[in-house]
Amino acid sequence: MVINTALPNPVQLILNRINALGISYGREDSFKLTHRQLIQNRVLIGIDIALLPAATMFDIAYALGMPADCQKLLEAHRPQANLVLFGIEDRAEGSVCKLYLEFWDQVRREVLRTGSMAPQLLHLGVKWDPTRPNHHEVARYTCFPLLSAVDAMRRMASLYPQVPADRGSEAALGIVRRSLKANPAASLLYLEVSEDANPRCSFDINLYKTGLRVADAAPELHQAARQFDISVETLEQQLQRFGPCLLGHLSGGTDRHGVEFLSVYAETV
Repeated sequence: MVINTALPNPVQLILNRINALGISYGREDSFKLTHRQLIQNRVLIGIDIALLPAATMFDIAYALGMPADCQKLLEAHRPQANLVLFGIEDRAEGSVCKLYLEFWDQVRREVLRTGSMAPQLLHLGVKWDPTRPNHHEVARYTCFPLLSAVDAMRRMASLYPQVPADRGSEAALGIVRRSLKANPAASLLYLEVSEDANPRCSFDINLYKTGLRVADAAPELHQAARQFDISVETLEQQLQRFGPCLLGHLSGGTDRHGVEFLSVYAETV
């Protein structure tokens, strides 16, 4: 994997800034399976918004090449957020940078107050490629509160209408079934993701509470790798790295180009 030289190691840039302030953070690493490609070096760093002044948040984002047009949107929603997340995805053609706001406290209060299962915005994100000035994507992650596991899997399956059933959808559903078998009482957090002005249609399901480890999902991940035409050796490198980690999030569906994908996230800090 070739690191984008347009930025001075973007992950280290983020860590240097927040470590200099003595700020605690959480970190998830992930890998993404798509047609004939496994994308690694994907990092998500989460920080309590109360610990990160707005000026520092934007300083980091601009150092990563964020287009100025993103600031107004983020400023408007920052007062309702409880968490800031910086994401970096290093690809052969260069880094994709991401900045999300999370509204978990707001969503939780509303659900506890009303018991409503109505969909709510949980994450609002902007994504950009530093080599494409003045261009960005806006992503919305919609939470479906109190959704049962059966209904979550039904919604997952519905996101693959143009994809053969033996592709990534079956592997993703198999992992969720395996996680529920490991802990039938675990609650799952289910999200659906859309982006402005493109056809992205995907899900994100949080499996932390099931206690499943990445290695436990190896059969389904090997199935997905075969279907995406990814070599056993390439997948095994990721399983050796992530195998002992709790399987945190699973995401999949189709991306902004209409291409199917499956991503696995694990907490590393």
